[in-house]
Amino acid sequence: MAVTTPQIQYGLRWSLEVCAIPLGAGSMSVPDQQRLKLSQSSASAGGIVTVACTGVYPTSTNFTNACTTVGTNMGTAVTQTAPLAQVQGFATGGG
Repeated sequence: MAVTTPQIQYGLRWSLEVCAIPLGAGSMSVPDQQRLKLSQSSASAGGIVTVACTGVYPTSTNFTNACTTVGTNMGTAVTQTAPLAQVQGFATGGG
């Protein structure tokens, strides 16, 4: 008999680092002192995102949908009052 139900569950853990890039540096990797790291454990970040799976393993669509949720959760985490104020403070050397 073929296995047709998931044998394990998949999830996505994530982290996001917002950093100030000096003018003219572009996207080069430069040392920075102004950065904020957020993760699935941050306030209002939603925790680990479960990858839906209706068969033995998740499909590319299942991962794409989970990644969309991760992006939404990242946006929510970074726009909370405290993180957003810290990131905005980077513009004046604060943060």
